[in-house]
Amino acid sequence: MNGEPSVASITWAAEVLRPVVRRTPLDPNARLSAAAGVPVWLKREDLQLCRSYKVRGAYNAIASLTAGQRAHGVVCASAGNHGQGVAFTCRQLAVPGRVFLPATVTRQKRERIAALGDGVVRTVVVAGADFAATTTAALEDCERTGGAYVHPFDNPAVVAGQATVAVEVVEQLGGGVGTVIVPVGGGGLVAGMLTWLKHRLPGVTVIGAEPAGAASMRAALDHGGPTALRPIDTFVDGAAVPSVGRIGYRVVRDLLDELVSVPEDAVCAEMVDLYQTDGIIAEPAGALASAALRMPLRSPLRGAVVCVLSGGNNDIHRYGEILERTGRYVGREVNRPQLVTGG
Repeated sequence: MNGEPSVASITWAAEVLRPVVRRTPLDPNARLSAAAGVPVWLKREDLQLCRSYKVRGAYNAIASLTAGQRAHGVVCASAGNHGQGVAFTCRQLAVPGRVFLPATVTRQKRERIAALGDGVVRTVVVAGADFAATTTAALEDCERTGGAYVHPFDNPAVVAGQATVAVEVVEQLGGGVGTVIVPVGGGGLVAGMLTWLKHRLPGVTVIGAEPAGAASMRAALDHGGPTALRPIDTFVDGAAVPSVGRIGYRVVRDLLDELVSVPEDAVCAEMVDLYQTDGIIAEPAGALASAALRMPLRSPLRGAVVCVLSGGNNDIHRYGEILERTGRYVGREVNRPQLVTGG
């Protein structure tokens, strides 16, 4: 599959994935609805296979490879969730795989990759926290072995697979969807969802939410293309990349209504509220979209607001820092701006 994601490629991906992935719930959320003054729904990709939407793109991309390409194995670089999706797919399709991980990846994600890919996938931990170094190591492996590189977000088949989140949202809520808030890391999920949503619901408002400490999409928009942002805060590990993909950049540039940067401490406060009030375990990137509702937004919230809860792979050992950051944020939150709502 070449070029940009398209309605046709997303439709094809939806058929490929329908018998494989879960059709995740779209749940109304009373807490967020009360705070926003409009109905807010959570698209629960934390309940997806591998506890993340990433399996959608990984499976679609690997399933699209020829038998010859699969024979040499697949290779990926990942902060964790894409690696889990690749490991799951390799085991399902009996394809050998190698997953390259930065040293900062959480133990929980590393152990899940090993379990999901048991017998067919080997993990390689690359020294340092730089995702670019991890990617370089993975690409060098491909050159040596002839393996097929499955990019976590800058691959049209991956993007088409991620877009099936939007396919389900439209099927579940139809024309009632007025605003969709999507977490932004490398740009694959938001690019895919934008492509489908703007085709099916032209009047919908789509807001991207990225971590303030790794605002690589904002940097790309400001510089006219993907640019290396360093240093970055890797706390929101599932969305912290130094440079966005070219596919994501182009689609966001042309179609996104608003991009908001969410401080990491606000993400922590939302993770705690999701856990304490809603009984939901979200990883930092999974809480990005609903945490964006705490920010002053330019775009009025119209109709039903859908926040994509993108993943639930959080390591219990991180909760000490999460609670500490939440305390700092709550102390600053007394004069929180009011949300802008409208018809």
